Parts: sequence; C-alpha cells; structure tokens
Amino acid sequence: MQVRLTMDATGIPGLVAEDDVAALFGLGVLHGQHRPLQALLLPTAGTGRLQERLLPLPAMAHLDAVAHRLSLPARGRAAAAALSPFTRARVDAYLAGLRQGRLRARPARLEAMLLAGLEVPDAAAMASGFILSSYLGLAEGQERMERVLVEAVTRGADPALLEAMFDPHLEGWRPEVLAGLGHRRPGPGFAARPLAAVGGSNAWAVGPGRSASGAPLLAGDPHLQVNQLPALFFEVRARVGDDYWFGATIPGLPGLAVGRNRNVAWSGTFSVADNVDLFVETLSGGAAHGADGPEPITLRAVEVPRRGLPPVRLRFAETPRGVLEGGAHDGPALSVAWSGGEGAAEAMQAYLRLPYARSAEEADRILDGAHMLSLHFVLADRGGAVRYRQVGRVPRRTPGWSGLYPGAPEGPGWLGITGAEGLPGFEADVVVSANEARPGRDGATLSTLAQPEYRRQRIRNLLDAHPRHDVASMQAIQRDLWSGQADLLRPVLQAALPAGPLADALAGWDGRYAVDRRGAHAFEIALRAARSALAEDLGGGWFEALLQHSEVPVWWCEALDRAVAAAAHWPQARRARLAARLADVAAIHPAPWGEVQRLTLPHLALGGLGDVLAYDRGPFPLPGSVATVSQGNIVRLGEAEVAVAPAYRFVTDLADDHAQASLPGGVDGAPGRPGYDQWLQAYLRGEYHRLAPPTDDEPGEVVTAGG
Repeated sequence: MQVRLTMDATGIPGLVAEDDVAALFGLGVLHGQHRPLQALLLPTAGTGRLQERLLPLPAMAHLDAVAHRLSLPARGRAAAAALSPFTRARVDAYLAGLRQGRLRARPARLEAMLLAGLEVPDAAAMASGFILSSYLGLAEGQERMERVLVEAVTRGADPALLEAMFDPHLEGWRPEVLAGLGHRRPGPGFAARPLAAVGGSNAWAVGPGRSASGAPLLAGDPHLQVNQLPALFFEVRARVGDDYWFGATIPGLPGLAVGRNRNVAWSGTFSVADNVDLFVETLSGGAAHGADGPEPITLRAVEVPRRGLPPVRLRFAETPRGVLEGGAHDGPALSVAWSGGEGAAEAMQAYLRLPYARSAEEADRILDGAHMLSLHFVLADRGGAVRYRQVGRVPRRTPGWSGLYPGAPEGPGWLGITGAEGLPGFEADVVVSANEARPGRDGATLSTLAQPEYRRQRIRNLLDAHPRHDVASMQAIQRDLWSGQADLLRPVLQAALPAGPLADALAGWDGRYAVDRRGAHAFEIALRAARSALAEDLGGGWFEALLQHSEVPVWWCEALDRAVAAAAHWPQARRARLAARLADVAAIHPAPWGEVQRLTLPHLALGGLGDVLAYDRGPFPLPGSVATVSQGNIVRLGEAEVAVAPAYRFVTDLADDHAQASLPGGVDGAPGRPGYDQWLQAYLRGEYHRLAPPTDDEPGEVVTAGG
C-alpha cells in the first residue's frame, strides 16, 4: 500500500492514491506528520488515560472521569469488535498511516515532550475517542443545562417564568418534586464546568434554479471553538482512483467532516438534539425505587493511573435508568442517561462511506447508519439535487414528556430510541440549517434547547433576495454581521432606557456587529442589564453569575430572549428592576465592538506558556455575536474563555471541481513552522483560498506502508 503525498503552491497538502484504503493511509500519514499531538489527544481522552499519558491536571482528571462514567473504554472495545470488514480495513489503514506519520513529524521541543507519553491508538481507542467527540460540548451541554434548570428550581426560581421561557417543553412538570435535588455533590465525571461550549453552525445549499452556473451550490460553515492553534480542522486534497475528495478533516479521525467528491458535497450543523435525560430517583437501603418496586443499584469502580502520582479510584453507581449523579446515598437523587453512546461501529462505517456517494440520495442512505453525532446534514449533487437529513439517536419518550425536565421511575420514561426511520429528511430547491429544532417524522419533540431562528432566517432572507447565486454571493452571506436578535429586542430595550450615550448609540446603529460599531456594544450592555433584571426570579445571584461566567446565555438564548421580548408584560417589581438596571448603565459611552470583543489564539496544549514562547497569536478584533450569521461570541467559563466563531468556511459550486475555503490557522501543529498560522490573517480579513484536487505537476513523494 502506497500513496503519493503532494503540496500545492499555497502549502495545502494533498495525496494521490489508487483507492480509498490507500487514501486513508495517506490521510493518517498527514495527520501524524502535521498534527501529531492533536491526532493522539482524542483517542487518549476516549480511553480515560490523559492523566496517565500526559499530566494529572484537573482538566485531564475531569476528562478521564467523563470517559469512565460513560464506560467509553468498554464501548470502544465493543465497537472495534463489531467493525465490518469494510470498516476494519479502512480504520487499520488510517492507523498505519498515523503511526508512520508520527515518525515523520518534527514537533517543537515542548510538544515533543508531551508526545513522548502518547501512543498511537488501536481501533478500540479510536472508537472510544469518536464516541467521546459526540458527547463533549454537545450532549454534555444538554445535560448541564437540564441540571441548571433543576438547580434554578431549588434556588427559588419562579416556575411560571420558566414555563413561559421554555414553552411548551415544561408542560406536565412538577417543580415541587425538584426542589430538594439541587444540592447533592456531583460525583466523578459530572462537570462542575464544561470543557467546551456549544457554538452554532450554518449549512445551506441552493439548487440549479437558484444558481448562476445551473448547478447546485453548497456552503458549509461550522462554528466551533476557534481560540486555539493549531486549528480544529485540517484541510486535505485527495485524488482517489478516478474520483477526488477535498475539504476539512479532524486529526485523529478518518473521514471528511465538511467537503465534497466529484459528484456530491456535504456539510452539517449540530442538531441540538435532546439525547440526554435526567431521572428523579428515590434511594434507600442500597436500592432505587422504581414503578414496580425496589431495583438494584449497580456499583462500578475504576482505577485510573496518574503520571508521577498514585492511582485514583473512581466509583460509579447506576440504576436501570442511568449513572447516579451523587452516588448511592439514601434520599432523592438524579441519574443521567445518554442515548447517543451506542452504534459507533455503524456510525464509523457511515462516515467512511460518505465520500463514496455518487448522489445526494445515496449520501442520504449512507447516513442512515450515522447514529453517533447529532447533526443536521445538507447535501447537494452534480445532478441538481439538494437534500436535508438529520442523523443521531434520540429517546422516544412517554407522551407528554419533552425530556427537558427530569422524569421519574413511576412516570415519564424512555420507550426506545428514534433512529433513522423517525428523523426528518427531505429534498428541496433551497435547504438552510442553523442549529434549528425540527420535529420527528411522527411529530415527536427532538430538541428542547435549539438555537433561535435568527441565523437560519437571515440566511434564507439573503438567499431569497437574489434569483441567482454564485460562490461570491455565498461567501458574502457567510460574512454577514446583521443581528436578528437586535432587530427583535432593541425596541424593547429602548422603550425602558433613559436618554444618554447608550440610547444615542442604539438609535444610530444599523444592527451589524462590525468591529467599528459602537451600537453593538450598546446593545450588549442593555441586554445584559435586562437579563440581570430577570436573574432575581431565576435563582438570584447564582443565576447572575451563570450569565457572566458560563455557557447558559448560549444554551438558554431563545428562552432568555423570549422573556426579554415580553418585558412590557412583566410583573411590576421586575419592570422596576429593569428600569433601575438600565438607568445604571444609561451614561456609559459604548466602545467600538472590536475593542470590546477580542480573540486570542493560544497553543492547544501549551496555552499557559504560549505567550512567553511566542506560540500564541492575538489579540484580534472578533466581529459578530451569538445571533449573526458570522457568529462571534466569547463565552466565559470561570476564568477561561471559549471563542466561538467560524471554524471553517467552505463554498463550492458543483459545476466546477474546486472550492473556496477559510480557516483560523494553518497546516502544521508545530509552532515556528511556516504552516502554523498560514491562513490566519486572511481568515481575519474574511478572505478565502482555493481548494482543488492534486495535479500531476505538484511536488511530492511516495510513501509506502511500513517504509
């Protein structure tokens, strides 16, 4: 097995292979050579061995605990044993390439020290990492936000306000049952703070009737954490037999996350599927009390080795519904169940087969097996078809229970799992996705904390504004900075805001979050004041702190905006608080948005030393907000910050054999290399570079497996 590795004139790696097995070997070589640390971190985390292989730091201890709480090592082994011959051959080829690429890598000195403790994974470890990637920041965020709802009730939040904010998803709940559940100490693997915050993504496509070329156009625009170097995504260009692939990959995983082949293009957005549920448990005498009487509690212990320290022993207690949050102590408790942790072997096969698709319809059928990641997929093909498809696994719940609030053994529960047959999909002339909520085929609730419609509606309006689109118009939409949130809420805030500099800036603002707009800062100040006025009815100072130092404003964005939009109907005491909060900020002189929202990109693993070692980049102005098509959002998680913005931009016209792309970084993971941040400045300027299959005249070398 061999592959020819190439490099185009702009520094983007490519590969030429006889078939897809050799191509995946080549992809492994490229990941191991250019991004070795990034490629090995995910499978190491999935096996719960970060403290053993790297350092016993708190963040790594938490990730190890998450992996063991979710039984990821065992799930990874089961998935590896269930791989089809098709999948096994391609996974083995990728891992062989990863081993060979690591030997070719030239990491920086400190990076090499970290790499010394990491092993190239086997298929089981890679499967564990794949499962973990579908939980962190996605299902993890849903779990945490449902826990915030319980905690709010225990801290005296107004149930009527919560019901209005989350309507209709709290119908049938019993807040009095939750009142005693908020103060149990979480066990290992239950996040006191997230390691990543959900962002948002855009993906859309138009058919031949809306395209200047007469062929579909597709725009992929995943928005994820961008304040890291190397960038999350790694671009690749491949010629595979008589076909080609190019787009964005994730080091450590085989497959193409966003991209195309000769005939089909694809991209996805997080579906915000509610695939995590909490259950109220009554524990006594070592048993949980279910609908049919006492049920056994299963106890599980895991010993976690730690580099330079004695091992730590983690203990988990489980009921038939899920893992208990605070152990098996008598009294009321919460257990947690996640429906997305099964089916990894089938999901890996689906993502490996996706580049084989010769039509959007075939890609849709392949995605039937994509059980793991909860995604909306947008698909387009050279024949003119444009399709939408949701993938993942969502619980089928007792009728009348949304899943947003905890169920009880004697009440709401799971009736099974909604798979491909129950998830929505269709073909249309225009498809737009932006973390929206879509009902199941039978009308079932699939999402309880979806993002507001601001971005999706803005994209659709911009698409509808012109009869024929091209690559340039798609790029312009990706860079759009107008806020539908501001359009909705600015009149509400202005009605209660006293005259002064803040009111003046709001009145003269065009609703865009460009770096020179003072009105953007004015709106954010006023919106924070309005949310602060709500906080006293949502848990007081505790909730106020969450608004400032957690991802709650992202996950609860639609609910909070719904509450602020109804300010004219608030009770008198809350309206008085709003008036007082706005009066307190009315004299502030807002700054240009680019001076307020700043982006710094630290090294992925050496952020604490990156500034001293000149590995970090920034700060730079970050345009956009949580509600703009070009999202820009700084989420403060305690002392840390997560910057959510376009992590990759991809636009392709199916009439051609190339694409335009942009990403906040470069090819190489090693600081000091020219490719470490080669695209960063162009990305900040909103510019794109060209992606095309490798050509015969590109310089390169032949790499043979085991050579």
